[in-house]
Amino acid sequence: MTQARIELFIDVFDQAAQRALALADLTPPQLVKAILQEFHSLEYLSDEPANYYLVKAESGEPLSDEQPLSAQVHPQERLALVEREEPLPAGTHRPAWPIYLREMREGKAFKIHWLPAIIGRHSESQPYDERVAVDLRSYPTGLRVSRRHVKLSDDGERFYIENMANNPVLLISTQRPGPLQVEMKPQPIAAGDIIRLERSGIELKFIVRNPPAETAPGAESQTGAISGA
Repeated sequence: MTQARIELFIDVFDQAAQRALALADLTPPQLVKAILQEFHSLEYLSDEPANYYLVKAESGEPLSDEQPLSAQVHPQERLALVEREEPLPAGTHRPAWPIYLREMREGKAFKIHWLPAIIGRHSESQPYDERVAVDLRSYPTGLRVSRRHVKLSDDGERFYIENMANNPVLLISTQRPGPLQVEMKPQPIAAGDIIRLERSGIELKFIVRNPPAETAPGAESQTGAISGA
C-alpha cells in the first residue's frame, strides 16, 4: 500500500523553495535528516540533525519535534530550515555573518557560534575553555592539537586568525600563492582559506555564508525533490 505523502517547499538557507514529497507520518527531525542528506554538498551543513529545526516560513512558528508532519502542515506549505544557536560565552559575540570550519578529510562542518572562538581541545584546567568552538580531541591525530591552538576573531568587517600555541599553523590562502605561517598575533583570513594544523595534519576550510559582495564557496544552487523524505 502506498504511503501518504505531503508536497512541501523548503528553504534550505540560500536554496529557496526546494520541493519535497514527504511521508505524512514523518516527524520534523526525520525530515531534517533527509534534507541534510540531500544537500550534503553544501559545505557549511552539519551532518547532525539536532543542530537544526524547521519553522513555517510565513510565520516563523517552529514545528513540534514530537508530532508528525500531517498534524502540523498543510499541502504545499513552505517551511524553512533554521540553525540552532548555542548560548554565547561571556565576553563573546555573534559573528557579523555566519561562519563555519569544514574538516577536509572527513567533511565534518562546525558552525562558529561566537567570536573570539578557539580551535583546540576542551580542558577545564585551561583558561577560556568555554570559548572552545571546535574540539578536535576525537580525531585520530587530535592529541597533537594544542588545547588552545588557534583563535578566530573579527572587527565587524574582517575576520582574523591567530596562533595561540608553540605549535605550527599554516594558512593556505585563496588570495596569495604559497602557505603563510600563522603568527601569534591577528592576521586576516578570508572565505575559502585553509587552516592547516601542522603536527596533526588536520586541515580546516574557513567558510563564510553570504559574505558581502561575494558568493560563499560551496553554495551552488540545487533544485529538485528532496529524496528519502
